Amino acid sequence: MSGAAQSPTPSKTDPQSSGYATALRFQGIMASRPGDHRVYVLLGSGFLRPPLAFGDPGLFVSDWQAAHPAARITPISRAFWTNRITRETDEVVYIWVEDGEHSLNVDMVRAGLFPGGAMYDMIDNLKGLNRMLEDPKLADLRSQIEKERAAAPQDRIERLIADDDYEARIHRIDLAEAQARSKKRGVWSDPMKEDRQSAGYP
Repeated sequence: MSGAAQSPTPSKTDPQSSGYATALRFQGIMASRPGDHRVYVLLGSGFLRPPLAFGDPGLFVSDWQAAHPAARITPISRAFWTNRITRETDEVVYIWVEDGEHSLNVDMVRAGLFPGGAMYDMIDNLKGLNRMLEDPKLADLRSQIEKERAAAPQDRIERLIADDDYEARIHRIDLAEAQARSKKRGVWSDPMKEDRQSAGYP
């Protein structure tokens, strides 16, 4: 995958920025909407297979939605990925689900379902990958990824909100993780220590 942040201001062609979350059909942390080709996700990274998770995110999401029927979605960033076999390009949109001051994403982190890093968006994850690939020991991997990026120039990622808005959201996520850590909730509980270490978390 390649790409860099485009304009932070959503255009009329961007995913609907104020749709009700009840219009989405959730399966765990992923969702779809009838008549919409996009895939919506509640995590900025690791949504196919989170490296560290706790409990039943699907149940948490459904319970949260039941308590917040007026919640709306806010698209944070999106990625376009082309299948190398079918050559079809998929659009994956990272969203926040919010009801006033309440946020499903923040509440999941506060409950310990996921570490806060799972809420960092595609732009941040691409930056992290690029920094990692600067290691001379990963020259072969870097070469392979560069070839894949060159073969799919249409693939890209975009942040759909202003950077200061994004940073404010990440600050809320960091505070929620600190609370979960202090209370030893979910992924931060003692029984999850071995899983945390295997996933690279202290």
